[in-house]
Amino acid sequence: MIPDLIAALPDHIPALFADAAPGHKFHLYFTHWEAGRFTPYKDARLPDIKHFEKPERERIRREFEARKRRALGNVCPLGDSAKAQITAIRTRQQALIKHYGTNGYHISTKSTAPFATGLGNEHPIENGFAFLTPYGLPYLAGSGVKGILRRAMQELSKDGVYGFTDETINTLFGPEKIDKPEDAQRGALDFWDVFPSPAGGKLVVEIMTPHFGEYYRGNQTPHDSGAPVPVSFLAVPAKSDFDFSVVCQPQRLPEALQTQWRRLLDQAFAHAFEWVGFGAKTSVGYGAMAAAKAAPPVVTTSGSGQSAVHTGASSTNLQTWPAAKLTLNPSTGEIVASFEGRSTTPLKNPLANELRSALGEERAAKLKKNKELKGVSVDVEPLGNALALKRLTPS
Repeated sequence: MIPDLIAALPDHIPALFADAAPGHKFHLYFTHWEAGRFTPYKDARLPDIKHFEKPERERIRREFEARKRRALGNVCPLGDSAKAQITAIRTRQQALIKHYGTNGYHISTKSTAPFATGLGNEHPIENGFAFLTPYGLPYLAGSGVKGILRRAMQELSKDGVYGFTDETINTLFGPEKIDKPEDAQRGALDFWDVFPSPAGGKLVVEIMTPHFGEYYRGNQTPHDSGAPVPVSFLAVPAKSDFDFSVVCQPQRLPEALQTQWRRLLDQAFAHAFEWVGFGAKTSVGYGAMAAAKAAPPVVTTSGSGQSAVHTGASSTNLQTWPAAKLTLNPSTGEIVASFEGRSTTPLKNPLANELRSALGEERAAKLKKNKELKGVSVDVEPLGNALALKRLTPS
């Protein structure tokens, strides 16, 4: 009675299908209806069931809708490779943002509601989803984060919250309207893409039920006797982990904002988490996040009283290299520490400058002259497969 569902898979794919990323299942190998040929999901129609008794008609209708939802359900699980990719990307982002030191901003949170994005993207089911090509992983583009944070700051400005003015917002994000080409300029903040880690290792199928389809199509006036039509779509479940990273270009800030931009971001994110939401369908509660506290840059002090930067939350995973060699790249100013055949990732400015200051004048001058300095005790932190130079070891 009802056509079966089959996936458009080459012969060599089925054995690997379970481990495919959800974006690949959704776009490349999505399950279509079989009716002698592949037909788009949105074109699938119930067979003629008028001649059946009502209980049988309802059973067929329920089975029909269940098969539609099953097609999306097949997309939801994240295979081991997809989970490993998400973990690797998030770890790299967390490591990289620390290299920006006081110019980097990072905040972690959990969603309190399902999160959906890219629903307007083309797809046979008429509701798309944003997956990053070629990985097939769910993500929220940095441009989307930027738009939400601008909106949050604009709402705070309308509420009269101190510090949020049109001039400040345009400085941080760039002007929203440009009347003359010479007025175009980029903002001081760069927003990174966000890669959620779905709770339970899978996406979920959400359902919305529009009641006024004929009214929306302009065929009828709105009334309460219309038949609701369930519409299924993908979402990242509640209680999923989200990391937001922002880099500030301080040379684009006036002096008044040099020390204030981080506080403004704290307030904007708090407002966006609770009142604005991220992604699609935020007006009905999707995309809400839990309150979170940003990880501030931490400055430690060496025995000589000189300060050395240690970014992010304090870590208990630090390793001490008692006699490391520091190597300076004179063309970039980057510093690498090495010890017993292992090396850290390059420490970039401004953190490299702060590390040189922590060395003291004599050792910093020797490093500058010889391009290397031996016998330096440092703390390093493992970040995935990499090692990050965190600070001189406090005595």
